[in-house]
Amino acid sequence: MALIAPPAQPAIEFRDVSRRFVLHHERRASFQDWFVGLIRPRGAAEEFWALRDVSFTVRRGETFGLVGRNGAGKSTMLKLVTRILEPSSGVIKVNGRTYAMLELGAGFHPELSGRDNVFLNGSLYGFSRKEMARRFEQIVQFAELERFIDTPVKHYSSGMYARLGFGIAVHMDPEILVIDEVLAVGDQTFQQKCYRALDDLKARGTTILFVSHDANAVRSFCDRAALLSGGQLIDVGPAEDIVDHYQRLLHETEPRVSLLRVRPVDPLGNPTDEVISGDDLRLEVLLRAPNGTGTAGLGLQIDLVDESGTHLFSAGGELPADLPFAQQAIQRAGDEPDTRVARLCISAFPLAATTVRLIATLTNLGGDDRDVVDRSESQITVAPANDQSRGLLRLNYEWSWQAPDSADVVDLTVKRLGR
Repeated sequence: MALIAPPAQPAIEFRDVSRRFVLHHERRASFQDWFVGLIRPRGAAEEFWALRDVSFTVRRGETFGLVGRNGAGKSTMLKLVTRILEPSSGVIKVNGRTYAMLELGAGFHPELSGRDNVFLNGSLYGFSRKEMARRFEQIVQFAELERFIDTPVKHYSSGMYARLGFGIAVHMDPEILVIDEVLAVGDQTFQQKCYRALDDLKARGTTILFVSHDANAVRSFCDRAALLSGGQLIDVGPAEDIVDHYQRLLHETEPRVSLLRVRPVDPLGNPTDEVISGDDLRLEVLLRAPNGTGTAGLGLQIDLVDESGTHLFSAGGELPADLPFAQQAIQRAGDEPDTRVARLCISAFPLAATTVRLIATLTNLGGDDRDVVDRSESQITVAPANDQSRGLLRLNYEWSWQAPDSADVVDLTVKRLGR
């Protein structure tokens, strides 16, 4: 039997990442105020968490979108990926050469010409002048700036900035390309040209992290996406599902029960991101029920899907009206006091080493059709057990030998799965 290859290393991985800022509200209007502040602490300050306990992965070669309202934490997340900022807590792993377009004209020196800025950007990313010279004509032709390439970029329009910046980005052979709203600038013809260039990068296996307020662009261009709200990760999954979830939030006018997150926990109830093959898989689903809203008449379903999209398992049922409050979860994650908790335990999880998507769906059981109220997706790594087991499944078994009767036969008995 052939050995199963371990899961591929993700391009980007966030594990329980938080980013904290301190907002100072005391204004210093003069140099004297500033000087006094060196020896006297500032006045009132406010703690602000731009991101809180965010965990997700971006697979190699996929296009991953980030959606959410202004202030949701999208730009902070991109700055963490590109190491402009460091996390206050948690772990970030970026595996690959990364090129970022976080804002229009970032990395350009306004006094230098377009030509000089092309070579300057190349040197910042480790390319020699000779290597950039080989790319130069392609960059200029893509940007359509032949007439203006020797003009200082401080005289460029916003569209010219965008064309030059994007032309450089797609010709730098990035393994990971990070894009933040820069496609919103420029005419429709240029935008279509940019998307064709991105499609070429996708075909070559480039991982793209894409932020846009254009829901249709995320839906059509991205493979998967994440939804952020108030610095927390609300949902991760197929781009179409995430955009639908985002649009429901935008048009939401009345308080309703919603899913905060679904995540695996260890036997003590602490969040984890892996389970050992053959151990119990414990899942915790956090729900928000604002203003005392009840949970009667709502159904909750958990689905497990492997990396190939194969549906492995499903468990569902109607939520009780007296679903318990999640006191420990509130203390751990800073959730609101109306947070409720549901838990699921799958005994002796039988999968060998792999990655599994966890999908929680909240439905309204009233009426003929089950309306989807909310959904949330996360993932878990199944780690190999400390044995030499091979194959896709890890099942409990036992050999049993019997003395042969008239025929020289050996009877093999296999116990049923379970402990």
